[in-house]
Amino acid sequence: MKNYIVGFEFSLGLVHEQSQVARFFLQRKFFPCIAAFAAQGIYWAPLLVLAVLIVCPIELLAQVAGIYRVDTKDSHVEIHLFKGGILGSLADNHLITLTRFSGTADLSRTSPWRAELSGYADSLKVIDPWGDPSERKDVQQTMLGPQQLDVSQFPVIGLHSVSFDPTGEDSAWHLTADVKLHGVTRKENFALDCHLAGDQLRIHGKKMLKLTDFNIQPYSRAFGAVKIKNEFEVTYDIVLNRVN
Repeated sequence: MKNYIVGFEFSLGLVHEQSQVARFFLQRKFFPCIAAFAAQGIYWAPLLVLAVLIVCPIELLAQVAGIYRVDTKDSHVEIHLFKGGILGSLADNHLITLTRFSGTADLSRTSPWRAELSGYADSLKVIDPWGDPSERKDVQQTMLGPQQLDVSQFPVIGLHSVSFDPTGEDSAWHLTADVKLHGVTRKENFALDCHLAGDQLRIHGKKMLKLTDFNIQPYSRAFGAVKIKNEFEVTYDIVLNRVN
């Protein structure tokens, strides 16, 4: 009674430019104007907030610019399936990990960001820390088989970003992406937590998706008394190392 996956063809889309002219204007022209407004008793807080929001993306681009490669040893993508039905207590939740994937990212200062992460459906592995090994094997066979994932027909699952928007906080970014799973592509929104440490960029977060949105029927038995819920959760911790 069990299922699924998620893999990734991860592509980030972002158009920003780092401009020394813009920085000069903000530092030499914009901020003195704010000071003048304050001296005259004019309410300037909104202007200050606007200035910070403009400067932050410029600083961010300067820091993260470069070509990155996904560190597949330190990166993790997991899928969480949840039990349901009136007799759901007789079933188990399932934890699945993607074990084979690769990718690169080109985070340019002056052009749209581009990155790819490809995962392979047949590398999905059920790692439930509960139950016996034979049950996990049965769950995996069902998940990869023609009634569920059908990995022979749909070997690669992907995520391709179409926009990437930093917020006022350096680590909180928004991603809109085309998610391809089981031959179906859907646009989804993601909230990402991103951190840069030296030459390493870490992106992590989680996202709820629905099986039926990708033409996958949730596994069930006993006329639905025991089943897997339609919603499943993907958690990801992607590490990218700068190589140039």
